Amino acid sequence: MALHLSESESRWLEPRLRFLKWIAVGVLVLLLGRFWYLQILHGGEWKAIAHHNQIRRIPLLAPRGKVFDRHGRVLLDNRESYNVTIIPADVDEKTLSILASCLKSTTKAIRDTMKRNQQWSPFVPVAIKEDISIEELSLIEERLRSLAGVDIEIKPQRNYPEGPVAAHVLGYLSEITAEELDDPEFSDYRMGDVIGRDALERLMEEHLRGQDGFKYKLVDARGREVQQFSDQEKLLSLKGKPPRAGNNLVLTLDLELQKEAEELFCDKAGAVVMMAVDTGEILAMASSPSYDPKVFIGRMYQEEWKRLESDPSHPLLNRAIQGQYPPGSVFKLVVAAAGLEHGIITPESKFKCRGKFKFGRKTFRCWRKWGHGKIALEQAIVQSCDVYFYNLGKELGINRIAETAHKFGLGLPTGVSLLSEKPGLIPTTFWKERTLKSTWIPGETIPCAIGQGYVLVTPIQAVLIPCIIANRGMLFRPQLVKRIEDIEGNVIQEFFPEEYANNVIPEDVSELLARAMTGVVNDKRGTAYWTARSGKLTIAGKTGTAQIARLEITEGKKEDEIPYELRDHAWFVAFAPAEEPEVAVALIVEHGGHGSRGAAPLAKSLLEKYAELRSQYARVMEYD
Repeated sequence: MALHLSESESRWLEPRLRFLKWIAVGVLVLLLGRFWYLQILHGGEWKAIAHHNQIRRIPLLAPRGKVFDRHGRVLLDNRESYNVTIIPADVDEKTLSILASCLKSTTKAIRDTMKRNQQWSPFVPVAIKEDISIEELSLIEERLRSLAGVDIEIKPQRNYPEGPVAAHVLGYLSEITAEELDDPEFSDYRMGDVIGRDALERLMEEHLRGQDGFKYKLVDARGREVQQFSDQEKLLSLKGKPPRAGNNLVLTLDLELQKEAEELFCDKAGAVVMMAVDTGEILAMASSPSYDPKVFIGRMYQEEWKRLESDPSHPLLNRAIQGQYPPGSVFKLVVAAAGLEHGIITPESKFKCRGKFKFGRKTFRCWRKWGHGKIALEQAIVQSCDVYFYNLGKELGINRIAETAHKFGLGLPTGVSLLSEKPGLIPTTFWKERTLKSTWIPGETIPCAIGQGYVLVTPIQAVLIPCIIANRGMLFRPQLVKRIEDIEGNVIQEFFPEEYANNVIPEDVSELLARAMTGVVNDKRGTAYWTARSGKLTIAGKTGTAQIARLEITEGKKEDEIPYELRDHAWFVAFAPAEEPEVAVALIVEHGGHGSRGAAPLAKSLLEKYAELRSQYARVMEYD
């Protein structure tokens, strides 16, 4: 039935129909305009975006370089670990639920991890769980085709075949932080990358890191891999890039000596350094207590770091280069050299020891209460007579002692290739005026002359003393890295012995001190005769006992009656074989008591291990 409108109704309806017609035309024009904008004007750009949503670029992580000891034994290498990654743009609730079941987690936990680690693009893979178990890997692999946006990333993980051996030398890795990623220095790192944090891992980061690669894969609309991208890659002129492993380091350390050094300290606190006297190469360097670098792998959270940092035993402290201790009687070797160099004494000069020495109102005691009688320099070292060196220190004065100590490399960083080396302290009158804003008192020189007072050294500095004496006045810089090699074994950089001091002391002085050190261990009157003398090689050494509590607190008490933290530190420095020196060692046991009992036997064990290994190596190769 036809609809009839009145004239008034038509006049009312017609303008409204025209208005609707123009709206329809306008919408159509807008749609056509937008179509032209997207398909014609910017079609190439959107085609590229769609293409890249279909073809994903997947990073391939480079393994870090390996680290070997001087004989090619592996100290650090890599193993394959499997990480679960998600592309946020592709993941759905069903996928999260299945994934949570496989990983024994919750969808909320996975979402939180994804949010925390997501980068600038929702198409960049985000690690959800690292180093998954074989069981978890199997469960996910079975369902991978149905898990949108999920992939298994094979990631090289640092491997420690010898466990925590040489941890303080090698260092550790941890994940780079968001703050560091904002730093231009780390512009070529990405979230999830690991970086060297200490020791050689940090110092040699540039060489060890390697170069990541990438590959392409074809995915469907849900982000699931359809096939490997090969022929189409050539067609679209897209090429992947294989990862390149980092360079390898060959160190001066001997793994067997390093393990022996660490075993000696398994229940003690302290440090030991063994060095080749004619090259400066470090054969062993141990600090105890130590830590397991594996705990840093992956993400370390604040609570774990605080626990390690606040540990009262300070396992992260490399005592070999950062522990600063009074050297005790080991320092007498330096004071003796100063006395001879400045003509204050001759080898025949004698002082009378009655067990104590008065200076002003203060009385300084010798370790031997009844004294040593009238004694000359060589026997003063052999028997470690304190009174002899009180007299010598008074005549020398602190500045002349400091002058010779600096020649021995004390009070200055050695320049060994490790981070955060401490300088120790050799006081002078100027130092006290500048630092403590007071004048040096002559009586303060007396305890410094026997390695007490303000004097502080590190174990790596202490090993320079026997090195210089054994090497007849010549000093080489301590060296840890022999060479850097690429993955094919080609030498990129080689490090040679660096002589940085010659004629530290005259040859006749070094001969006298070497003879005295030999007597310390092999003369029946020597302080280490009963504890360091060896039937396997002739050891030349010097004991030291560094007092850390006032004498009135510990006097008259047996060692086990003194609280651990108030017991003296035990020192021993040595070189061997005494006839033709090859190696030197410095060893400190914190709160170990007398150097003769607390430190000398450990040094003897390490030197005997060296003699045993030298004999073994000689049968198959030159001890390089």
